[in-house]
Amino acid sequence: MGTYTRLGSYLLASELASDPFGSIHRAVVIAGSNFDRHMLVRTFSEEVNQAGLGAHLAEAGRVVSLLGGARTFGQGYRLESGKTPHVAWDYVPGRSLAQLIDKAKQEQIPFGVDHALTVIQGVAQGIVQMQAKGAAHGVLSPHSVWVSFEGAAQVVDAPFAALAKGALARTPTVKRKLAPYLQGPENDALQQDLFALGAVLYELLTFEKLPVGGDLQATLDQATLKAAQEDSPLPAEIRAFLGRLLLGRQAFPTVEAFSTELERVLYDGEYSPTTFNMAFFMHTLFREENDRDAAAMKAEQGDNFLAYTAAGESLRSGATRVEHIDGHAEEQASQKNKTVLIGGGLAAVVILGLGYMFFGRPKVDPAIQAQLVEFQRIKAEMEAQKADLDAKARAEAEKTAQLQKQLSETKSAEEKAKLQKQLEENQQRKQDLERQQKAAEQRMAEQRAAEQRLAEQKKAAETKVAAAPPAPEAPKPQPMQEAPRPAAVPTPTSVPTPQSAAQQAASQVNDQPARVVSQVVPIFPLRAVQMRWETNLDHFVRLKVFVGEQGQPLKVSVVEGVSGAFGFDEAAIDAANKSTFSPAIRDGRPVRGWTPEIIYKFPKRR
Repeated sequence: MGTYTRLGSYLLASELASDPFGSIHRAVVIAGSNFDRHMLVRTFSEEVNQAGLGAHLAEAGRVVSLLGGARTFGQGYRLESGKTPHVAWDYVPGRSLAQLIDKAKQEQIPFGVDHALTVIQGVAQGIVQMQAKGAAHGVLSPHSVWVSFEGAAQVVDAPFAALAKGALARTPTVKRKLAPYLQGPENDALQQDLFALGAVLYELLTFEKLPVGGDLQATLDQATLKAAQEDSPLPAEIRAFLGRLLLGRQAFPTVEAFSTELERVLYDGEYSPTTFNMAFFMHTLFREENDRDAAAMKAEQGDNFLAYTAAGESLRSGATRVEHIDGHAEEQASQKNKTVLIGGGLAAVVILGLGYMFFGRPKVDPAIQAQLVEFQRIKAEMEAQKADLDAKARAEAEKTAQLQKQLSETKSAEEKAKLQKQLEENQQRKQDLERQQKAAEQRMAEQRAAEQRLAEQKKAAETKVAAAPPAPEAPKPQPMQEAPRPAAVPTPTSVPTPQSAAQQAASQVNDQPARVVSQVVPIFPLRAVQMRWETNLDHFVRLKVFVGEQGQPLKVSVVEGVSGAFGFDEAAIDAANKSTFSPAIRDGRPVRGWTPEIIYKFPKRR
């Protein structure tokens, strides 16, 4: 049985994140002595509690009801005051945005503009909804945002954000740590929140906190996309958008004006902000944490919580584990030692037997199995999104029918004009949903095809393993540990960009960039075929791939794509992600690094 800390109605199981306000924990709710459900619980630091936030925590209930249980803020909020005040809400697997930034920066995993915009889209949605309800946040920062392993962002401190802002004068440590995000105009709640949103976006793109009290114009002019492992300046439209958020010039007069401009930046540019891409990034970045959380939660669901019930509490004498509660600790320890010895002996026999059976035999690449699991997770998310779109489409169809009926029955010209306008808006939303449904269906078809190909690779690898005879010699090093061959791998549809003679000579002597081992041929986009867009011409997409030490693609950066929403860039990115690579070599060791530019050709279709 695991060890838990009782806090009000909850048993704290594990601390998932810490920040200036305190900590976020995974917690367990029990029914009797059995597991009931998991929750996320926010506890507050001693400084925050001494500032009196706990005494006013009940006031956050008004904000909870105001937010209406929107998923953007987390759901199922419970507030508990007392000696150790805390806030709880429904469990969502994930990590804070601050943790995401720190981990991506530490491990040098590129965080692209599209990922940054996906997060900002979710956070902005929360800010817009709060402002529409007459509420403001006031202390927005990366610590406010919880990013799920499925790519969605939630503003989880919204219920008590106003109380936290009111306590800043009495919490100097918190105020100092949040200073980069608190530089907006104090007398304008909307502009203050938009400034904080801009500071978060700046940090996502540059991996640097916005300087406090500095020349923000010069800061923006000098900013580069360090988060994307590039030294290029911020894209012009992103820099202009940040300028309006941070510099107060041409400030957004209303939340509606801000929403309109955000939509333009998100969808009129060359970016693809989707939770699907963000989910893949989160699973890449937090794979170990996600697996560890899942294993711990499974164990917690099977625990017996008798020790934490009223009956169990009467038996406890300060111990937290069940074997110390019934007064037979020594006897149980002795029995446990015997069990460990017997189990250890059996384990040794099993290990020796397995070693005898499999020593020297080639193993199926575990990356294939891991990718299959990843595909299944992402497929479940895509199916949920598709179901949500279908439900929205049905609702819009019903509303359209209702409006048409009202239009046919009304006799007032003014009412008819009003209904006609609503009908046009409804039809536009319906068309947008239909486009989203088609795009979702295409992504699901592509995902199924990719999963099928990967399953076939797994089956072929297993067949190869089964047919391989035992070999007495020690296993050979994996190919990723060998220096990659300098010869390019030609394919009918993709051509690596040649390196200069000096670069080739240098790479042959010592350092080498990441290289393609096996390239997947890109699929001609279905959208271009359906729309018959220039199918009589050849199209090219130039891109680079950021490859990990194990040869896995971590990030694809399009250098020059095909304009228009016809799917060429997406098809090239998908092919690159499905290809295999050898890692970059530095000082004779595999390291993370970019490939040279790769050109994907889409031949014309007659």
